[in-house]
Amino acid sequence: MAEAAVLLQTTGLSRRFGGLHAVDGVDLQIRQGMIHCIIGPNGAGKSTLFNLISGMLPPSAGRVTFRGQEITGKPPHAIGRLGLARSFQTPRVFPSLSALDHVLLASREHARECPVAGEAMM
Repeated sequence: MAEAAVLLQTTGLSRRFGGLHAVDGVDLQIRQGMIHCIIGPNGAGKSTLFNLISGMLPPSAGRVTFRGQEITGKPPHAIGRLGLARSFQTPRVFPSLSALDHVLLASREHARECPVAGEAMM
C-alpha cells in the first residue's frame, strides 16, 4: 500500500518569547487520511504550535508547508483560503446539548461543504 500524502509539515518550527522557548524545533508531518494528536501538559507549547501553524503568531524560526505550499508567516485569512482552518476550543456552545449532539450538529452544518460528512449522516 502506498504511503499517504503529507498535507501539513513543519520543519524546525520554533517560537521564542524573550528567553522562553515555547516551541523549539518541531518537525511534524500530518498525512492525509490519518488521525493525529498533539499531547502534553499545560504550558508545553501545544497552543503556541497551533498558533504558529494557523498564522496567528509568526515563528521565530522554521517553516510550515500545507499541500506542498509554504505558508510560513502568512496571515490566518490567507491560510484559511488555502483550506487550512483552526477551531478554538469551546467546550459547550449549547449547554443543554451533549458532546455527541454538538458533533452531530456541526457535521450537519458542514455536510454541504464535506460530502463525506453528509454521507455519514444518512
